[in-house]
Amino acid sequence: MRRILVVAAVIFAAFLAGCAAPAVVSNVTVFHSLTGSENNKTYMIEATPEQANNLEFNSYVTYLNQELQHHGFTMVSKDPALKVSLKFGTSQTVASTQEPVPAYGYYRHGPFPAWQTSVDTFYMHQMEVSINQAADGKNIYTVRTRLLSSSPELSQSMDYLIESAFQNFPGKNGMTETVSLPVHPQ
Repeated sequence: MRRILVVAAVIFAAFLAGCAAPAVVSNVTVFHSLTGSENNKTYMIEATPEQANNLEFNSYVTYLNQELQHHGFTMVSKDPALKVSLKFGTSQTVASTQEPVPAYGYYRHGPFPAWQTSVDTFYMHQMEVSINQAADGKNIYTVRTRLLSSSPELSQSMDYLIESAFQNFPGKNGMTETVSLPVHPQ
């Protein structure tokens, strides 16, 4: 009877693993000098001249504001204690892989598989948030997130990049960790 229960448990675990929800995986690197005792968490987003009237930037700032406010920061229109900047971009990466194909040829010592090379294009979506003290410009927090996607559209990845950046806020200083987030419903 015990053996049947063990086999049933293994089958059930395999079934649950097969039903795992799809996830978006990011690499998150953090550098900070936060102590946890910072009292004034008021901030303003600093936009570069290119970002100032950019609709894409403004859309991403909405995500960023939500995350910052979730962690106790307060956005103000003047005299902030902190200034926050946001950078983002996408680069193209080409990867080739070799896979054996069913056709076999013969070599001196018997059959050997034929190989097929496939070339795929991927896109590295990246985002960086920096928080600086407004009074002296000292950087107190920088987080970089990266994720690999088959889509060139950064807009499809940006909410995941920002959410993963603040998933374990403030994070371990000088460390890179992998963050997995469930795919958001459309």
